[in-house]
Amino acid sequence: MRLIKYEGLGNKFLVVIQDSVPKDSSQLAVSVCNPENGFDADGLIFGTPSSSDGIDIHMTLFNADGSSAEISGNGIRCLAQEIFSRSEEESLQILTGSGVRNVTLNDLRDGEAEISVDMGLVREGPELPLLDFLHHESINIVKAATADIGNPHVVIEVETLDSVDVAAAGPHIESLWQPVGINVHFFKAQNRTEFSMLTWERGAGVTLACGTGASACAFVANGWGLIDETSEATMAGGSAKINLANDKVLLTGKSRRVEEIELPF
Repeated sequence: MRLIKYEGLGNKFLVVIQDSVPKDSSQLAVSVCNPENGFDADGLIFGTPSSSDGIDIHMTLFNADGSSAEISGNGIRCLAQEIFSRSEEESLQILTGSGVRNVTLNDLRDGEAEISVDMGLVREGPELPLLDFLHHESINIVKAATADIGNPHVVIEVETLDSVDVAAAGPHIESLWQPVGINVHFFKAQNRTEFSMLTWERGAGVTLACGTGASACAFVANGWGLIDETSEATMAGGSAKINLANDKVLLTGKSRRVEEIELPF
């Protein structure tokens, strides 16, 4: 098995292109993503052929803890870059656990790419508990809302990001939605076109970036009247551009091919 390691705004993924998804993929993800005796990744992505007309590839994603995930905004760009690098195509239809996503190549050179993903419709997320239940000693909550962009998110506006202990507050807040879980984002608007965020991802923990999370934050914050339809999300791993139109989100960001790894299967 050949793993291709990618990095998308600080998120690290191991991409495998082959005919089918192995039966032991969950355990494999735990093993290969492990930072100590594996290859240090946030998730394992399989790209397999699709029998559906018009679909270029099927994306199957496992988090570092072995759980399955519907979609990843950064992960789908990493998978797309690998497919783009093998063909002359400049657009792809990728089938995910959340449906089909249209992906467009903007630039590809020297192992780095800029790719845009139509993330689809944003819907209302799971029921939000009382703000008192979201409280954690490291955060001062201004307001909160949930959103679903193929996977669930809670967006929490805070007075400042400086004091947020993501590793402590994140799992505390996610536990309110067990057993399904939720992605947790701490948000602060800098101005009408820029915002910053910190993330605790379901199944991965503290991560440097989250594409679906940035999309959810932009959608929610625009609904709150804090940011415009076009904005830039600043995360620990880098920035992404987001455009909102007709309840849809276009996410644009960079990805980078890191290395190839051969497993003795």
